[in-house]
Amino acid sequence: MSDVNLITIFLTGLTTGGLTCLALQGGLLTSAIAVQQDTLAKTNKFIPLFSFLTGKLFIHTLLGFFLGTLGQTLTLSPITRGWFQIIIGIYLLGIAGNLLELHPFFRYFVIKPPKFLAKIARNESKSQSIFAPFLLGLSTVFIPCAVTQATEVIAIGSGNPLYGASIMFAFILGTTPTFVIFGFLLNSGAKAFQRFFPKIAAVTLLGMSIYSINNGVGLTGSVYTLQNFYQAAVHPNVLSAAINKEVIIKNGIQETQITVTNNGYTPQVITLKKDIPVRLTLNTIDVQSCSRSFTIPALNIQKLLPESGETIIEFTPHNLGALAFSCSMGMYTGRFNIVD
Repeated sequence: MSDVNLITIFLTGLTTGGLTCLALQGGLLTSAIAVQQDTLAKTNKFIPLFSFLTGKLFIHTLLGFFLGTLGQTLTLSPITRGWFQIIIGIYLLGIAGNLLELHPFFRYFVIKPPKFLAKIARNESKSQSIFAPFLLGLSTVFIPCAVTQATEVIAIGSGNPLYGASIMFAFILGTTPTFVIFGFLLNSGAKAFQRFFPKIAAVTLLGMSIYSINNGVGLTGSVYTLQNFYQAAVHPNVLSAAINKEVIIKNGIQETQITVTNNGYTPQVITLKKDIPVRLTLNTIDVQSCSRSFTIPALNIQKLLPESGETIIEFTPHNLGALAFSCSMGMYTGRFNIVD
């Protein structure tokens, strides 16, 4: 599944991934810096930080290699990935609730490292060895944030050891600037940042939760997504026009087309006849986004489209009602209205 854009993965780590990882793993980084802060020369203050981040990058790249290997024998359907994203979104809500201390219940959403790892972390965090922060960086693999878990699923879906390693490398590399900034502020004694960080992270996680749940719903094949509600509210005539649109049938086959762009699919709603074969032509022109990975979840159809070109998918709709299609992330959606 080499349709995953590594630049997109990097940007995910740079934005949402960095904050969620820091929310869970910031304590390990703090301990790695705090103990050695008084013993290192002023010019070497950042050595523990980079030792920690090197260990984190190394272990997750290795993990990606094994996940890609696993993916050679394991294929996740769009619906399975959709439910996974919904679970991730719920998990993010729980983490946000814990950061804001809304209720003791939310503490159960915090992933705690195994006891043996906690013991190692305590011992190493007291060590003056420069290798100690590296070991703490390795231990972050046992405390994955929600976005890291989602990226691990993508690595599995790659079905390629080297590509799986590249996916995890790009993601963790993207999270690195957030950790560097956090480490710099710790070294600079920026207490105000440390005090307000939980609230900043919680608000970010709340937005990410809504985003993840919405995309997951779209990927399961449901039409009840925020973008569809928006479309119905702002452009109701578009939906009604699509329902009344005449279906063109040639030689017993329904022929229709969708133009694929970096921003989604046009048209978003197409009417088809039940029990009549469909020949769907997908046209792409210099498309780089995840819209290249076209799926019809209910039919378990997944197709990687070329950046530019024409792709034909054939299927036969057997059930009346809405038949949703989307990109592999559930971000861009549309539907076929199946009628008699």
